[in-house]
Amino acid sequence: MGILTNVFARSLRRRIWVILPLIVVLAVACGAAEEPAAAPAAEQQQEAVPTATFAPQMIPQATAVPEAPSMADQSSGGQAAEPAAAQEQPAPTAAPAMAEAPASADPAKNHATVVTEAEPASIGMWSEGCSAEIHSMGCTDFVSDFLTWLDDRTAEIVPLSGVVDWEQIDLNRWQFNLRDGVKFHNGAPWNAAAAKYGIEYNANPENPSASVTWTGPFMEAEVIDDLTVHAVCPNPCPIYPRTALFADFQDPGWFESATEEERTLNSIGFGPYKIIGYEPGVNTQFEIYEDYLPNENWFAQAPTIQYITHTYRGEAPVRSAMIQTGEAHWAADIGFEEVDNVANAGGKTVSGKTAEVYTLVFDTVFHPELSKQKVRLALTHAIDCQTMLDSFFDGRIPCHNAISMNGTVGITPENSKWREYDPELARELLAEAGYDPANEININTRPGSNIRGLEIMEATIQFWRDVGVNANLNSHGDLGAAREVQNSGCGQFTNEPGYRDTMDCASREPPGPAYVSGHAYEVATSNEILDMQRFNNSRLSCFSRSSRHCTPEFEAWKTEANSIPEGPDRTKAMEEIAQYSYEQAVFLPFFEVVYVYGLAGDIEWQPYYAPRLRGNTMRFTE
Repeated sequence: MGILTNVFARSLRRRIWVILPLIVVLAVACGAAEEPAAAPAAEQQQEAVPTATFAPQMIPQATAVPEAPSMADQSSGGQAAEPAAAQEQPAPTAAPAMAEAPASADPAKNHATVVTEAEPASIGMWSEGCSAEIHSMGCTDFVSDFLTWLDDRTAEIVPLSGVVDWEQIDLNRWQFNLRDGVKFHNGAPWNAAAAKYGIEYNANPENPSASVTWTGPFMEAEVIDDLTVHAVCPNPCPIYPRTALFADFQDPGWFESATEEERTLNSIGFGPYKIIGYEPGVNTQFEIYEDYLPNENWFAQAPTIQYITHTYRGEAPVRSAMIQTGEAHWAADIGFEEVDNVANAGGKTVSGKTAEVYTLVFDTVFHPELSKQKVRLALTHAIDCQTMLDSFFDGRIPCHNAISMNGTVGITPENSKWREYDPELARELLAEAGYDPANEININTRPGSNIRGLEIMEATIQFWRDVGVNANLNSHGDLGAAREVQNSGCGQFTNEPGYRDTMDCASREPPGPAYVSGHAYEVATSNEILDMQRFNNSRLSCFSRSSRHCTPEFEAWKTEANSIPEGPDRTKAMEEIAQYSYEQAVFLPFFEVVYVYGLAGDIEWQPYYAPRLRGNTMRFTE
């Protein structure tokens, strides 16, 4: 602890700065969207401790269409921008006075329709069906402003509407100064008490919150005064502001008094849009929140489109057709095959990586065969990954065998390379492991994980069968049912007596809501903070509901790594954890996800580096 204390003391004299890989946006049809204006300089500069940083060489160079785009600086017009120079950035950017949204002179431009690959299982911010995936925009990015935000245009961690600034005041304590005058959608005031409630709710592993897998569990918060709150971590948390990108808030009074059904059917945040209608299976409707207090940051700007409707279509060609016919103005993940079709109809497309890796998560705890390392290795060697992806993506997508994307602290060429396709070796490993074919190894899929996901999983099952594995595909047509399987992991035991001390997940029966082994479940798993801490706290954690890997020794190792400040020591620790995950074959990752978005010809929008849509960053052309 002495080393950490010395680093903290030195760090107080330095300003926070972050160098993150930025997304390249490639306009691949006529009429590229206009480049957004750069955010103004901060009006105030706040002394703070630096978060973990990234070396400039971690930003891959942009590639031209039709190759899959790389993470780099944002660009438009089909030309890749030069990577931003590493420079010291003050953080956070202070929130200025409220600006008003301009009214559209054309009534036809007061409403936009957006379409995603799946319907969210619920529209309640703190309910089981709300996730960090793009189809959950209606219970996250539209209605909520988070504790922090990563501006991928400037590489800064910035505040949205509810926060002025922050500073680290101890190894495990951060002070957040809140913005006066902010109100929830029901008129209740945003203050330190509401912030405390949200920070602690989001840190309970048993609650349906995405945030805990970034920040870590068991956080507390202290009210200092009406507009000052302290976030208190159970261990040193040197990069906490960067991990708070999913810490969202609702009016505690409404939430406490609402029924479970009401919590599922509404979200009372203070984001730029509010929910005004919901028809299950049809759409969700949103209207500008008239009391939203924007600030100078691009992602907290005043919204300009009065009404937004979010609808859902499972087939990519259908989503593309909606753009072509004018039925929709924005569509997620339409695929490279639809680029020309959209362009020929007068629309446009933009593409970029999403900070996701398309992956199978092996149940190393509850499954009798997948608990064997050699079985997991055999399943990887059985797959001819690159040939398979080339057939589905026309050579645009390379295989990637790490749980997080390139550019993540901890990911190296050595722990992300695909293992050799070797069916004979796979059979030998199965024999050495004493594989029993009476135990099925199934894949649990869900709607919309990837545009070619079902075909990829069908091919994977065949590869496994070819080496003698008894494998089957469970394709859950219902997103809620698929999430039940995913969320029946070790973290469900968190609040049971004695579990936090013993972490004896493997000695227990599979928990609910599914109460069975997850076998191998399919997911496009994201890492917006680009640090292995994300997976240390989620799919590798004894305290995450999505985890199927847990030992007390590994938990202590990860906790120590998360506590190390930025620099070579943290990088080395995260690389060792990623290498362990690779050698143990805890996951079977396939590739880094790339989305192609379809846009109407009169819509201006640039993709974020992650699969998220803030409605206030989309606008009609004049």
